[in-house]
Amino acid sequence: MERVRRLKLSLKTRETSPRGIYRHFMSDSLYRNSTYLLTNMAVTAIAGFLFVLICTRFYPQKELGYATALMGALWLGTAIANIGMNRTIVRFLGKSKTISQDFVTEILLVAVCALVAGIILSFFFRSFGLKNTNFITAAIFVVAVLLSSLSVILGSAFIANRASGGTLVANSLFSVTKVVFPLLVIGSGFMGIFSAQLAGAVVAVIVSLWLLKNRHGFNFKTKPSIASMHGKWRFAFGSYTCDLIGGLPSSVLPIIVVARLGPIAGALWYAAIQIVTFLLNISSMINQAMFAELVHQTDSIRIIVKRAAIAMYGLLVPLCVVIIIVAPWILKIFNGNYVAAEHVLRLMTFFSLLEVADYIMGSILALYKRVLYMTFANTVNAVVVVVYCLTWAHNLNGIAIGWIFGEIANFVLFVGGGLYVSHKHIGKLVLEEA
Repeated sequence: MERVRRLKLSLKTRETSPRGIYRHFMSDSLYRNSTYLLTNMAVTAIAGFLFVLICTRFYPQKELGYATALMGALWLGTAIANIGMNRTIVRFLGKSKTISQDFVTEILLVAVCALVAGIILSFFFRSFGLKNTNFITAAIFVVAVLLSSLSVILGSAFIANRASGGTLVANSLFSVTKVVFPLLVIGSGFMGIFSAQLAGAVVAVIVSLWLLKNRHGFNFKTKPSIASMHGKWRFAFGSYTCDLIGGLPSSVLPIIVVARLGPIAGALWYAAIQIVTFLLNISSMINQAMFAELVHQTDSIRIIVKRAAIAMYGLLVPLCVVIIIVAPWILKIFNGNYVAAEHVLRLMTFFSLLEVADYIMGSILALYKRVLYMTFANTVNAVVVVVYCLTWAHNLNGIAIGWIFGEIANFVLFVGGGLYVSHKHIGKLVLEEA
């Protein structure tokens, strides 16, 4: 008995030692992949901070403003080109028996849509408040939409395989390239700033393709087949409509700001929204790992959601408090002129806490394929934000208030819908397979 007691004590000691805690932590796929994705987010945040710092120090405020409008158009083009494939890959690829064929088909579909979206959007540059654009500007923009769209899809494959370390590697190289590139083309105006996105996407796509082929066995020479999408179109288009409409405020607002308030206001908005985006990405990264766990369902839904919610709020709340307190000093790091966005930053930081519940409930709704309801909720959000900002917002504070009204609408609808679905399906989980 004494020997057994000592053995149990020894095992308990190992489990509570730093090494034991680390091994236990990394053996949990939710926490392991969340850690990779959060590290990825941290790399993105640091790179984003350095990118903004370099642009505000070495480029005129007006040029950064024009670049933000073009980047908003890039984000819009990427969202249009996605056609719901990012969620579809995470939802179905991990359990597919024809993984390579499915993935190659999805890549080609997104590539075609990206080219079409990029070309169409390039005809509206003047409406976006951009001046002095030409064929080269349009060509760079179209290629950037294509490669950025592919980068998102390739990243989803890593998440679907619960191997988010690949996303971390690809994104780290993307971030380094994005930060260094503007220093190499100082004096090239807003296109020098924007082209950093293209340079980073080139590196990310090449690295992701290599990792997926050599580390995860994907065969990109497999012949694509539309038949491989059988049973997935409804989910894909439902998710696509939902995500496209849901992403409209973040992609359209930079364009609205520059078109209505000018490039200097666009630069101020960009500085503030980058910090808020950093906060939202924390929830987004943990949420992606949570959704993959829900799909594989190795544990109770309640347990998985509870652990993810604790992680999200545990990281986000302290960061929000710090940012609200030191907002002017953060903005002053970029440039003294950017302190004018202090009030906007504080407002949006506080209300970004609502987004955590939106992510969690959105995953539950997506799990049970309530994409029509999610689309409705995101449509309300987009209409509230865009209509308010185009009608009543006459300065940056007005833009921020429009953004906040949209967040409140989203919170009410997503939390209400998520709680209803959770209550309806309590005690059981039935996932329909393709």
